[in-house]
Amino acid sequence: MKKKSNKRFRFAGLAFMATMVLCIFSVSSSFAQIQAVTGTVTDVNGEPLPGVNVVQKGTANGVSSDFDGNYSIRLGQGSRILVFSYIGFNAKEITVNAATINVALEEDTQNLDEVVVIGYATVSREKVLGALSTVKAEKIAEVTPTNAFEGIQGRLAGVQIATNGGPGAGFDIRVRGTSTFSAGGTGPLYVVDGQQLDNVDNIDPNDIASLEVLKDGATTAIYGTRGANGVVLITTKSGKAGDVSIDVNVVTGINTLNGAIPVANTRQRLFYEDVRRTDAQRLNPTGNQRDSLSLLLRNSFDLQDLITRAGTRNQINVAVSAGSDKVRAYWNTGYLNEEGIVVNSSFRRINTRFKLDFTPNKKLALSSSFNASFEEFSGLNEGQVFQQLVERIAYFPIFEPNGDLTPEIAGRQNPVAEARLRQQRLRTWRGQSFNSAQYNITPSFSIKSTLGINFRLRRNNNFEPLLVLNPRNTNPLASYRDRIDYDIQQENFVNYTNEFGKHSVSAFAGMQILKRYQEEFGISNALFVSEDIQTFNNVDPDGLGINADQTFDTRSNLFSLFAGFNYDFDNRYLISATIRRDGSSRFGENKEFGYFPSGSIGWRVSNEPFLQGNNILNNLLLRASYGETGNDRIGDYEFTSAFEPGAVYDGISGVAPSRLGNPELSWESTNATNIGFDLGMFRNRLTVNFDVWRKDTEDLLASVPLPEESGFSGIRQNVGAVRNQGIDINVGGSIIQSENFSWNSNFNISFQENEVTRLFEGTPFQSGDYLIEEGQPIGNIFGFKNLGVYQYDESNAFTDDGVQLTPNFDGSGNFANYTLNGQEFTGNVNQIRNDGRVAEGGDIIWDDVDGDFVITNEDRQVIGNGLPTAFGGFSNDFKYKDISLSFLFDFTLGNDLWRRWDETRNDLNSSNETPGPDRIEGAWLNPGDVTVYPRLTRVPQNRDRPNSFFVSDGGFIKLRFVRLGYDLPQKVLERISFLKKCSFFVSGNNLLTWTNYKGFNPELGTRGNPLQPGVDNLRFPNDREVILGLNLKF
Repeated sequence: MKKKSNKRFRFAGLAFMATMVLCIFSVSSSFAQIQAVTGTVTDVNGEPLPGVNVVQKGTANGVSSDFDGNYSIRLGQGSRILVFSYIGFNAKEITVNAATINVALEEDTQNLDEVVVIGYATVSREKVLGALSTVKAEKIAEVTPTNAFEGIQGRLAGVQIATNGGPGAGFDIRVRGTSTFSAGGTGPLYVVDGQQLDNVDNIDPNDIASLEVLKDGATTAIYGTRGANGVVLITTKSGKAGDVSIDVNVVTGINTLNGAIPVANTRQRLFYEDVRRTDAQRLNPTGNQRDSLSLLLRNSFDLQDLITRAGTRNQINVAVSAGSDKVRAYWNTGYLNEEGIVVNSSFRRINTRFKLDFTPNKKLALSSSFNASFEEFSGLNEGQVFQQLVERIAYFPIFEPNGDLTPEIAGRQNPVAEARLRQQRLRTWRGQSFNSAQYNITPSFSIKSTLGINFRLRRNNNFEPLLVLNPRNTNPLASYRDRIDYDIQQENFVNYTNEFGKHSVSAFAGMQILKRYQEEFGISNALFVSEDIQTFNNVDPDGLGINADQTFDTRSNLFSLFAGFNYDFDNRYLISATIRRDGSSRFGENKEFGYFPSGSIGWRVSNEPFLQGNNILNNLLLRASYGETGNDRIGDYEFTSAFEPGAVYDGISGVAPSRLGNPELSWESTNATNIGFDLGMFRNRLTVNFDVWRKDTEDLLASVPLPEESGFSGIRQNVGAVRNQGIDINVGGSIIQSENFSWNSNFNISFQENEVTRLFEGTPFQSGDYLIEEGQPIGNIFGFKNLGVYQYDESNAFTDDGVQLTPNFDGSGNFANYTLNGQEFTGNVNQIRNDGRVAEGGDIIWDDVDGDFVITNEDRQVIGNGLPTAFGGFSNDFKYKDISLSFLFDFTLGNDLWRRWDETRNDLNSSNETPGPDRIEGAWLNPGDVTVYPRLTRVPQNRDRPNSFFVSDGGFIKLRFVRLGYDLPQKVLERISFLKKCSFFVSGNNLLTWTNYKGFNPELGTRGNPLQPGVDNLRFPNDREVILGLNLKF
């Protein structure tokens, strides 16, 4: 019985094993028969991902998903595993076990496997040892910008961006402070897909895929003489493999004036006139004083309402993308039309960008891009419009009885006529072409050549009709200016990359040639025969004058050699170094060449064995760097003396010396140190970037005054040094991430200090009303300190030590005595004198710095500074299913603004200008008045300037934008076969500003002058914009 049982079990076991073998064989056969796999790739929210790489592992067989996320791959010999990878998402490997495989990729919150091109090498973002800040396309788009930098304000630690006001006016960019004295030399270098440019205002923000700012010396040293003020890397969008995709973006915006400046009305003006009259004038009135019922005196115009309007913005972009695994193309064309909130101000831009990438095989990669644009800016003379507006006598007519605009009255221009009739037109044609060819000699070794051409033609046309000119003029005036700038950039370099074991090494070396050309021709104050034709065929031949200062032809060259390497061991210990040698024709024979080295080290603590398995700390990189950069942004040929035609001596025309050369002139050199860390926690849902930095700039270029007998006003020299130092902090958080709801937040702040550490022979100098001296920061406003207003004539009384005494009066109002600290004073009494006069009641109490009781220029002191000490931003992004909400606050703190426009209108310089309403209503009138404004009588002792009373806190907090968006659900789109995406949004820009500043706008760029930050001559007013937008993808 037992044996039979065993045989039965053995037979059953054999049958079971045979069945299993047959099943396995059957399944294997089934797998073997799967030769093609299809499916859809989405994110975790089900949104399709176009351009995902789908590769058969271990082979070169691969495809990309189309714009619906669909893919189809035919398997070859080898692995049965598919690898799905996409930038910004974690890669996923799937074993093929079915003919249809749908994959959902998770977003890589760490983004460490992204790369960035710094100089001439591609570096993994996780291995960047310098200070780098990045803004992606979707963040730029949230602001609906017209300019790339409008989209990144408040987002980058250490990068200050200020608007210059008005449509198409551009922005001032400061990367880690001000490191130069030279006008026009403060902005960063821009590198667009490898092409180096000085200006990128014409780039359509819709073309930008990402924008990075290099802030430290180590990452910018590879750019040599062009990297001292930071480098902005812009990567534009490229075509993607798959079917043709068409993106259409349509934007409409309405702008309104955000705040107005108080101006005196007719009642206040008449009160002002009455106060200024003498008793004799009151007894014998003349002119308007006799007719109290005059219609003229009933005028009271709201000039700000007359020159402003509801501005509009209309913007449309159409982008086409297509490609295969070998050829990818991208083409975007955009149109922008802005009507400013001030009449006769507008900006129009037409642009197109085409980019082609061709990879015929694994060895060769070709790329070509072309960008063309036309810009037209119609502006106004801000000084003539806004300053005349705030000073104008309120009852002066604006319109004649027949409806015509009133011409100049008593030397005061009609601001409405100025705004409407004066023509200031700037047209700019630009074109950039950049081409590259890379050949991979081996998988580790490649050679690359590039050729870039940048062209810009600017044409200024200004026309001044008779109505806006002095009545003595009998002909309208016009000016014309043409400027052509073009440069050619050519590079050749080699790259080597390799990994062996835990070692990773890369190196590069090459050369660059840059040739720059500038030509300009200008005609100023040409007399026209009439106003009917505003072109130069209507010019009076006798009134045509060439502007010698605007007529020139210059060129310069830059030749560079460079090399660098990067090494890391096990992604724990990292080191990199670069060296660049620049030769510039802008400097003399002995100073042509400069060397710019850099070095960086890093320790990724989070990859150490003692932290492995840590679920809280995902990334901790400690890094330190040092680098040297230069600045050669001065005029061509300034190292040599120059002669200028047009001189006349004894009736004979000829040439005369115009500039004294300096063969020892050299570039400014900046040494920068950076120490920081990058921290990622909780699967990098919390990130912190922290940097402490210092920049020391030597050999600052400035014009040094010369004795008059030399025949020259000054000579350009390397005269000093300046130090910038600070702390940059950026904190980002992915606070909530769920299937239906997400919340991301970011906060950044920068603290900065500036100090002039050395000047030529230690001698301070002035730039306008700003003082530059050793031991002080750039931007010091130099003027007189206003301590208040004397209540009485007797209030002008001081001890020998300069302490003000208190006057006392008896019951009849007669002066009795002085007291000091409550005790009667019987000592010597001193009185302040100014402009030869003893200060009286109602006069300004000026701070007598030198204690000699006479107010002179020796009593000037620093009364404010225009540089901020802190700035930053705070942003939040929310998304619930198909609804999104984003907003950003940014702030600037610690700077002062000089209201020069307010000081000018309140100086009582002319009876035909009107002070501000607070100046009139709050002025000292009678002995004993306690006021902040002096008397309304025009006296020289109250007109010293700059007056500290008009220097005020320029800090602000601004709600930069709010955006509410809605994406049409995927289920709805599936019913519309031709539509891949449909999004709507409504947003507001510059909605709220918290500030104590009294002007139009506390956000002021320097317009290229680094030595005079914070001076307000009344810029284009701030506006508030409401925007509607639509995005369609076909």
